[in-house]
Amino acid sequence: MDSMSGGEAVMTNVAVLGLGWWGSKILRNVVQHPGTGKVVGADPLLLRRKEIKNNQDVIVVDHHDNVFDDPEIDAVVIATPPATHFDLIRKAFETGKDVLVTKPPTKTIEELESLVALAGRYERVFMMDSTFVYCEPVRRIKELLDDGLFDDIRFVQSLRYGNDLRMHHVNRLRDTMIANEVDVIEDLLFHDMAILNYLLQWESLKTTAVHRSYTFSEEFCDTAFIRIDTGNFPIHIGLSWTLPERRRELVIADAEQQLIFDDLKPENKITLFEIEERKERLIEHGNREPLFLVIDHFLNCVKNRSTPFTDGAYMLNVMKSFLSVVGFS
Repeated sequence: MDSMSGGEAVMTNVAVLGLGWWGSKILRNVVQHPGTGKVVGADPLLLRRKEIKNNQDVIVVDHHDNVFDDPEIDAVVIATPPATHFDLIRKAFETGKDVLVTKPPTKTIEELESLVALAGRYERVFMMDSTFVYCEPVRRIKELLDDGLFDDIRFVQSLRYGNDLRMHHVNRLRDTMIANEVDVIEDLLFHDMAILNYLLQWESLKTTAVHRSYTFSEEFCDTAFIRIDTGNFPIHIGLSWTLPERRRELVIADAEQQLIFDDLKPENKITLFEIEERKERLIEHGNREPLFLVIDHFLNCVKNRSTPFTDGAYMLNVMKSFLSVVGFS
């Protein structure tokens, strides 16, 4: 991830489509980045536009066509519901704009393959905001694994519990997630599959069990426990909006040691536990905001016409893993 602070300043004009919970965070990082010039936010909801206008010095419009029709906009960040991604990305490419899209990039592999081909045809930058892949603790774990920290992984566990009921109220689930026809697996699993694809090597993945809980909707689950077999070791993934605890934890273990990544800690997020000696040691890592690093990398790719780390090929790889779980019945 290169910084844009050196050399001649090249300002990139950026629009953010979708100013909801995640889109507003993206917009903040875009505005704060020294490589951006004109910044536009687009959202059909008046309340969101007013809130952004009151807190950010940006242009706010009510429709994405205002962005696509603006020849000054170089790049767009698409943070709208997943079902809208395909049409918006296609239109962005057709109007000469580079694209950063939130997860999941599309609803189907066929849609994604079409967009990857279109990005190549129009010579556009196409990148996904796999935030955790740009997260410095996760990159540090990758270094440790590449250096041979674990010779024989016995199991991996990833827990992603949001405690949304106590933090945000049930209305956020009903008005945002369920209204957008997204269940907890579609909302959260993409993070896990992105991290695990980045960190670990496997020849195949086989989903052996998915247990779903339906609390507020008969159609969209809010809690899920997933078991995946890699052929060499099992992976357990726990996802929940409704469990009464917050956890963002990854554990990788062999017979001698366990590496624990607790993303909710403000610092010292990585611990290595030596089982026989009962010793823990902290693993040093950087702690810059991951989303800012995503924006920084995207703007560098736009500026230098280079291929993003999380490009179309990366997206296709993660999507295949993701859909193998989502499609499991």
